[in-house]
Amino acid sequence: MKGYKFLIYCLLFFLISIELNAQNSEKSKTYESITLAQAYINLSLTETYFDSLSIGRISKILPYEERELRIIKDRKFIRKNLNLYKFTHALLYFNKAKLLYIKRNDTTREELKEWVRTLKNAHKNYNGSIKKQTIFTRIDSSWYELINFNNNSKVHLSKEITNLSIQFTPYLNNDIYPDFKKLFNDAKYSNRYNFLKLWGLAANYNLSLEFSILNSLNFKLFSYLKPFSGNIIYELDLKHDLISRYIQLKYIASNHHSKSLSGYQINNLYDLYNRFIKDLKKEKDEFILKELNPKVCESLYKELNNKYPNVILKSILTEIKDGSSLSNEIVMPIISQNQYFFPNPAPLPSTSLTIMDFQPSITTLGQVDDYMSEILDTAGYTDQLHYYYDLDGFAMTTSLEKFNTNGTSVDDNERWIKNLGSDGKFSYYEIFKSLFFEMESEFRMFALIVASKNVTISDAPLSAGMAEQLMQNSYNSLPDDLKNREFSNKNLSVLVYHFHQSDIGEVPMLNISSSIEAREHLGLAGLDNLIKN
Repeated sequence: MKGYKFLIYCLLFFLISIELNAQNSEKSKTYESITLAQAYINLSLTETYFDSLSIGRISKILPYEERELRIIKDRKFIRKNLNLYKFTHALLYFNKAKLLYIKRNDTTREELKEWVRTLKNAHKNYNGSIKKQTIFTRIDSSWYELINFNNNSKVHLSKEITNLSIQFTPYLNNDIYPDFKKLFNDAKYSNRYNFLKLWGLAANYNLSLEFSILNSLNFKLFSYLKPFSGNIIYELDLKHDLISRYIQLKYIASNHHSKSLSGYQINNLYDLYNRFIKDLKKEKDEFILKELNPKVCESLYKELNNKYPNVILKSILTEIKDGSSLSNEIVMPIISQNQYFFPNPAPLPSTSLTIMDFQPSITTLGQVDDYMSEILDTAGYTDQLHYYYDLDGFAMTTSLEKFNTNGTSVDDNERWIKNLGSDGKFSYYEIFKSLFFEMESEFRMFALIVASKNVTISDAPLSAGMAEQLMQNSYNSLPDDLKNREFSNKNLSVLVYHFHQSDIGEVPMLNISSSIEAREHLGLAGLDNLIKN
């Protein structure tokens, strides 16, 4: 066996020497190249056959290869081969992290922190190894082929780092759960709120805790308390998140602050409360079932309502019917007698346009709907339309869609978005997908309003959360009582809501400085016929 390994070493030395002689004749660099190549091969094979190797053998391999890598000190050589150098270190730390996980037994918090730190180093070195997108086509790295360092290596390791982080996640959540329960009891029974400690517990492991309720209501003190986006973000269990949200809601209802909320914020507060109750029904944890029972939730609602009454002015419906102007504050869709209304005034869009005396030959709203729906269906918006009462006519919105930066639509399998992540929580897939590939995304929603009067627009922009609420509180088709309503003169208002998401894991924000005008958005989406009279 030793003779076989010596033969391999000599062959490797011979082949790399041939490659390097064309680049540099310095013996030290040749030696460092062989050292780096051998470390990469050994660590790559260790990762590949990890499950079939004994713990004792792996425990010997990793310290040896770590010492070998420390021998490489030539800065010029490291810069020239930074991708392989970083990638090899990523393999080293990944194998070390996996070894820690395999050897687990009644793990302590410090041991769990070591898991996270070690895998973080793997992730950091991995990212450093792929910064230069041409690393596998550079002329001076052709010898990488000899050691099987290629794009497949990159893809494989990224998946393995993701998989290992998911395996870590239950242990991290279980470790901090007793502390979360203590903080819950402090808030529920003693009216004490320690958000910094709550965040600190999650921050130990970079768990995905964000104070989404407080932040959405502009409690600015907590906007900086969120996971470190440059690191691996581990998924916080639902039961932890429910405790966090209960504490936030309890704090809002308490006398620990005197913050006033606008009508829109109060509306948003109760939407967040309802979402909390909806998610609560999914959790089967014994502590949650006991401590967040219906009676407790009802008490919380009463506390919120005492401080911020959940009142919708009765005059709104009258104002909508007679067309009188409303304040600049956004009122989200009102559910009254099973009717859904588009916000009036409308949220500030990215861009808009109005077509006066729209389709004068068509007199009823049902005919207008048929005309518009046909154009939208042709452009791929079948089953992606949402209807509302608005002013003396109706509003129609499209579902949130992902589109290319030039305004054109993406493929259908990636086009339609159900959730923009407005509550700060994302699926495992979306979070971990974003860890290794920086993604910028563009999302769009069209709002088309047909009425005898022009739309009033608010100064407040549409948020991602409000956009989702609009989808949820809408009709699938034009209400029957509107279909035969006739107009001798009607206008079409087109509002375009363009959201920019800087990365998956970041909350999308309305782009009010978009360079694409409303007319151009319609044309690129295949909807230019909508505005042709």
